[in-house]
Amino acid sequence: MKRPTISDIAAECGVSLSTVSLVLNNNPRISEATREKVWKAVEKFSYYPNVQARGLAMCASQVLSVVVPNLRHVFSDIYFGEIISGIYDAATQANCKVILDIANEKFVERHEHMSLLKSRRVDGMLFIASSVEHEYLFDFEKTAYPFMLVNHYFPGHSLNYIVFDYNQSGRISAEHLLGLGHRSIGIITGLNTYTGRSLSESFRTTCIGAGLSEKDLPLTDCGPEWSEGAGEEAARRLVEANPSITALMCGNDRMAIGALRYLHTRGIRVPEQMSVIGMDDIPRATYTTPGLTTIHHSLYEIGRLACERLLSLFRGEIKTCSEVLPVNLVVRESTASPASR
Repeated sequence: MKRPTISDIAAECGVSLSTVSLVLNNNPRISEATREKVWKAVEKFSYYPNVQARGLAMCASQVLSVVVPNLRHVFSDIYFGEIISGIYDAATQANCKVILDIANEKFVERHEHMSLLKSRRVDGMLFIASSVEHEYLFDFEKTAYPFMLVNHYFPGHSLNYIVFDYNQSGRISAEHLLGLGHRSIGIITGLNTYTGRSLSESFRTTCIGAGLSEKDLPLTDCGPEWSEGAGEEAARRLVEANPSITALMCGNDRMAIGALRYLHTRGIRVPEQMSVIGMDDIPRATYTTPGLTTIHHSLYEIGRLACERLLSLFRGEIKTCSEVLPVNLVVRESTASPASR
């Protein structure tokens, strides 16, 4: 089928090519009625400008969209704050501005993820920490718009992404706890992301390969929040239902901090009676009591790199991005060899 052109849009609307061009460039001179007519035609023909072929860099908005999930107090979350800081610094270096959006119900219903780019209000979009439910993002597979998933991916789909190596994270954390002698380990993570699933599957596979059974590795899904409160509640459920466990592997540091809180209230000493390992190595991990053993994910760096890769996509310097970043273990005081409680 022939790819629709700007001439098809103009003919459908009964307007000139220059009028369509002005609408696509979000020019305020065009009336709202004409603007609506053109955008309806764009939708009807599934017309998506070819970013590289049409040289949009010549009329760039120099604005990037950063979208985060619809979570409570999302902008106060250190995870998002660190990533956004990296994005902001890289954008500023490239003389670009950043606008922030939350992918709430209205955002999705209005197809803002597409209209922001179609209208050229932004030059590209970065979506931080999407979940398995965000299938509307598959719309970007049909377009040439610059779009990047930040620290998430969708297996089997051709969406650009940059992500930490969660398979390696699971393996390293498992090897650390196994090396200390733990043989009954509780897992706290969220299964609403493919990264969380990769982490838990890799952790379990490594442990089972070392001789543990499924029953030695009870898992509690923390839900979508990945917060201190979720970690505290998950730790309570795991410890009460599985009194033999001697360690907890947590899908991020915030949940690990919540788990430490629960263990403290129960009088369970860390690491003497229970080891705890987290994920991300946020600044607070250094200052918990005891200091939190964790897997280092440079959140600021992934934000900076994601912005750089998005700009490379926009400029046509790269066509796709599927980058996996290495991780490393940071050993502090919250893990040790098991002892009976």
